[in-house]
Amino acid sequence: MLFEDLDAVEPFPVAYIRDLSLLIISDLHLGYEAVSAEHGVFIPKVQFGKIKEMIRRCFSKTRARRILILGDVKHEFSETSYHEYREVSSLFSYLDGIFKEVIVVKGNHDTFIQRMTRRFGIEVYDCYNEDRYSFIHGHKEFDLERMEGDTLVMGHEHPSVALFTDVGVKEKLKVFLYGNHKGKRILVMPSASFFAEGSDVNILPREELISPILRRVDIDSFKAVGILEDDRYLDLPTIGRLRKYG
Repeated sequence: MLFEDLDAVEPFPVAYIRDLSLLIISDLHLGYEAVSAEHGVFIPKVQFGKIKEMIRRCFSKTRARRILILGDVKHEFSETSYHEYREVSSLFSYLDGIFKEVIVVKGNHDTFIQRMTRRFGIEVYDCYNEDRYSFIHGHKEFDLERMEGDTLVMGHEHPSVALFTDVGVKEKLKVFLYGNHKGKRILVMPSASFFAEGSDVNILPREELISPILRRVDIDSFKAVGILEDDRYLDLPTIGRLRKYG
């Protein structure tokens, strides 16, 4: 359990708020393989199918009525490619058939996303507020002290931790990053993408974190839950303690 009212769906990078019947997923980066191919790096086009299956399994576990995508649905910054348009549209069609409501928070990669969402009647927000929660992507400055509720859920950082074996081999582990800052609860979602790199928050100095929000927060006091893919979660100590082991 992350917070008493906000949990994760083991063993996936997906969170769930039972009282809102809401699944939360972040940073899908659909179309990643096609963009990589344009740069001469050829990756099997497997991500879309895996993300659909992950969402199906999370729905099966929770029977959530709604889903919120916390930004970076797509990967390409500029004009949407045909491959990307097809995958994103197919995803929205799939979600529309499962959930009563689909909510999208716009990320920094989500240029032209409204061209696809309007076909399905999906609202796109810079910040979505409901009950005690505020949902943002995390790539822009955000005033925590003036937010409507007491809980911020964000993405963008792709948090991970670096763990080292006795012989110095580095293992990278996606994590949920969560803690408190000046009376506000913060949850940083892991990336749902199977390819997007993460930020090793136990190695990077705070000033080198991607999100301007996290650069102003003492993340050394935050805890992490690691994701062992297709297996289970791993409870980890605070980032400050993990930093000492790095």
